[in-house]
Amino acid sequence: MKASLFLASAMAATGLAAPSTSPNVAKRADVTTDELSKLHYWAEQAGTAYCNSNNAAGTPVACSNRVCPTVAGDKAVTIASFTGYTTDIRGLVSVDPVKKVIAVSFRGSSSVQNWMADENFVQVPCDLVSGCLVHAGFYTAWKEVATKVTAAVQSAHATNPDYSIGVTGHSLGAAVATLAAAYLRKAGYTADLITFGSPRVGNEAFVAFVTNQPGDEYRVTHASDPVPRVPPIYDNYRHTSPEWWINTESTQPTTSQVKICEGYANIQCNAGTLSYNIADHLNYFGSIGGCLVGGRGFGWKRDDTNVAASNVTDEELETRVKQWTAEDVAYVKSNNLETDLKALVL
Repeated sequence: MKASLFLASAMAATGLAAPSTSPNVAKRADVTTDELSKLHYWAEQAGTAYCNSNNAAGTPVACSNRVCPTVAGDKAVTIASFTGYTTDIRGLVSVDPVKKVIAVSFRGSSSVQNWMADENFVQVPCDLVSGCLVHAGFYTAWKEVATKVTAAVQSAHATNPDYSIGVTGHSLGAAVATLAAAYLRKAGYTADLITFGSPRVGNEAFVAFVTNQPGDEYRVTHASDPVPRVPPIYDNYRHTSPEWWINTESTQPTTSQVKICEGYANIQCNAGTLSYNIADHLNYFGSIGGCLVGGRGFGWKRDDTNVAASNVTDEELETRVKQWTAEDVAYVKSNNLETDLKALVL
């Protein structure tokens, strides 16, 4: 990783504006309770992947610890579950007959802190659009399950042609969900993309392509969640747009506690926070991975996981992520990635 070339100036930076890579959009109306309810519902759908990824076809979707009460109450049914045995990506495709939704849900990983510590942010070309580069590991994970996921969506859509399609995931699962949505859309499906705590997935060519595909984008972040701030912007990574930032520690935010930031390199919302709270990553409208054994989904610290990683302490990792964030803020400002498009406070 590069040295702290921008750290001092970033720490002093104030008055941040949205970046020039922001799509040119009209000002939004205030967020509605229906929109907030939609995010809550899709957080449940993302949570289902933590405890239903071994389901057989036809198995009702169910979660412990009230992770998915609405989805289970709607009597959602599994179409297929999937596992990538090389990358350990897991999830399911299900149908909710009440909401008339086909949901593609990807599970996060308990090794997310180890992934950040290892700093393996290599990019590889993808075949979505000219110039596309994406994270090698996320791309491998998607390719490992792509055939089964696509077949399950095709089957569910053929049986339920009037159902909407949503692709969701949390943490590293959100990154793979972003790729899945891109490829499903390219295959002709209009799919919404709703992610929670997603890391950056690819370069600007990739995120611009995804953002401009048919289907809605809800990239949800929470307070000081560190995961959406990696890999760094200065390493040629960008985010899809817009970001819906829950700017409160509460897991039950009000409409006034959501801030929308436009742009592929925006530093107005989560990306501009220099604090670090892994609990914010674990909690999106509740404990999103709470139906795993132990009810927490992830270890709070890297020492709580069983995955070996590089010799980096939790404290060192926190310092490192804060440094990357500060360098990103300075990088965006010093490279004139800002315009007069302002963050939209809803």
